Amino acid sequence: PHQLREHRRRRHAGVPGGEGTAGDRGDHRVIPSLHPIRSSDLGVVFRGLSDPRVTHHYGVHFNSLEEARTQLDWFADLERTGSGRWWAIRDGEGEFLGAIGINGIVREHQRGELGFWLLPEHWGQGIMARVLPVVIDRAFRELGLHRMVAEVETENAASARVLQRAGFTREGVLHDHEWKNGRWVSLEVWALVQGA
Repeated sequence: PHQLREHRRRRHAGVPGGEGTAGDRGDHRVIPSLHPIRSSDLGVVFRGLSDPRVTHHYGVHFNSLEEARTQLDWFADLERTGSGRWWAIRDGEGEFLGAIGINGIVREHQRGELGFWLLPEHWGQGIMARVLPVVIDRAFRELGLHRMVAEVETENAASARVLQRAGFTREGVLHDHEWKNGRWVSLEVWALVQGA
């Protein structure tokens, strides 16, 4: 579990596929909002974080409900320790669409790491573009952050576009930074500084 938590702490930005693509016109029927993640979300969190399409560019992958339960424990642990906060992204009917949050908060330096993911059936609808400004506002106002970073695999152009459109700046590339699925993965570092 410790190794999983360390990996989870490092990188969570990953919305492979449609989000932010040229075909993204927005689905105006879906009005996403942020809500606490509940224990009853276990099944849908497992469905998302066991789906190779979601985890292809994401920092974790689960093979069982029991493994996915560690993710819910991790969300609760972030809140309890003050080292982060994650939210469920839900539509107007309360359906779980994905998750977004801040982890790895370093209070002394007022910084934290952004992460997000969506279930594949909700890609390309502009959902992340709509909830990200709310999370940015909460990170700066409620969590007291001055700087947010997101580490994105260099092949994950969709997540990079979402971040760029939200005002993040690409600061550089961490070449061959992680060993994943039998190969080295390079990560782009995207950052947003309050007031910049």
